[in-house]
Amino acid sequence: MIGASWRLVGAVVLVCAPGFAAQYDVLDLGTLGGTFSRAWGINDVGQIVGESLLTDGETSRAFLWDSAGMWDLGTLGGPQGVAYGINGAGHAVGWSQPISQASVMPTTWTPAMASALPTLPGGSGVAWACNDAGQVVGRSSVGGGHSHATQWEDGCVTDLTTLGGYDSIAYDINQCGHVVGQAEATDGRDLAALWDEHGAIRSLDALVGGSWSAARGINNFGQVAVTGDTAEALARAALWHDGQYTELGTFGGDESWAYDINNLGQVVGWAEFSNGIYHGFFYDGQQKHDLGTLGGLFSSAVAINDHGWIAGWSQTLDGDTHAALWTPVCEPAGLAVVLLGLGIIGRRRPRWRA
Repeated sequence: MIGASWRLVGAVVLVCAPGFAAQYDVLDLGTLGGTFSRAWGINDVGQIVGESLLTDGETSRAFLWDSAGMWDLGTLGGPQGVAYGINGAGHAVGWSQPISQASVMPTTWTPAMASALPTLPGGSGVAWACNDAGQVVGRSSVGGGHSHATQWEDGCVTDLTTLGGYDSIAYDINQCGHVVGQAEATDGRDLAALWDEHGAIRSLDALVGGSWSAARGINNFGQVAVTGDTAEALARAALWHDGQYTELGTFGGDESWAYDINNLGQVVGWAEFSNGIYHGFFYDGQQKHDLGTLGGLFSSAVAINDHGWIAGWSQTLDGDTHAALWTPVCEPAGLAVVLLGLGIIGRRRPRWRA
């Protein structure tokens, strides 16, 4: 149960200088008994949240991973749930099913319980991220098969609206209350969107020559991790700041995707090789680094904290998908990031190359 399982990491950290570590060690975070898990969020004390299959191979549950292992966060009474984000206080957000199982509800998890958030008139929704002030963002159904980006604060729910179209979604919120996501414009295009602390929306537009974009992460300095298409209709990771895009490229393949950015301006996501295999990447502000895998072919980096710890998922040597934690290796001294609270350091795994 949540109350009995909730632990704090209490980590002591030896951090590499920003941009100094080009090598990363990767740790398999395991599962809740099934063959699949995936990490979605990480905070600065090293707590990680995500989703994992149970031993029945069908039921997916939200988890929190900490110094004691992986813990099932429970649900609102139904069988399924996923956690997407976690703040500095260890409060997680995502969705879970109520007893009725009729819909999925935006959910917060605290040490005491799982709680449903109120919704817009459609009666269902998903929470994607929360900041240290307790502001939560995500999406909620408005009826008619459509949903709008949504913010929750102090028990109140706010419709963040769209860029004139039918749908929108909020993926992240920084400590200043600035929100990013994707919203449909009046011309039907889905574009990266930024909402200020007062809820006013603006479009970040598409990459040059592209037709769509999506903003997945924002830091406290207004830098945004964005993915958009090119003139060739290929998805490309990019960094947006002050109205300008910096495309992050690939590992020689066609596509890449950006998921998160920390306060050092470091971006994580995945990038494709020329043979179609993709690996998680870490962009240090100048170049991308291949994060490798847990022995399998594919991996993806989804969240990064201000220590440079990266959460995501990777294929294992057996072909299963497991939640993974990458930690930077300090060079040239060869010192790994030390997680004394964890009592473990991820072992470097074989890296499959294209």
